[in-house]
Amino acid sequence: MEKSVRIWAKLISDGKVAKDIVYTGDMFFDEDSFHAAVRDICDKLDISTPVVLPQHFTNFIRFHNCRFYEWDFVDSFDYDKFILEDCN
Repeated sequence: MEKSVRIWAKLISDGKVAKDIVYTGDMFFDEDSFHAAVRDICDKLDISTPVVLPQHFTNFIRFHNCRFYEWDFVDSFDYDKFILEDCN
């Protein structure tokens, strides 16, 4: 039986959730599969994909969440932050 992951992805603007989704996908065990999940989430939210650093993956695994800010995006980013939280 394949394990799955549920992630609550939130776009925050002025301290409020501007847009969010709950993403369900295959469980990831390495940075590459985490990056693929982030790309898929960003596609669903219709935003560009941020630069995913090893620290983002580490924070998600250790603390069950990670945050991306405007400086993590190459393209323009119209929100204050992008938060991923583990729902499992």
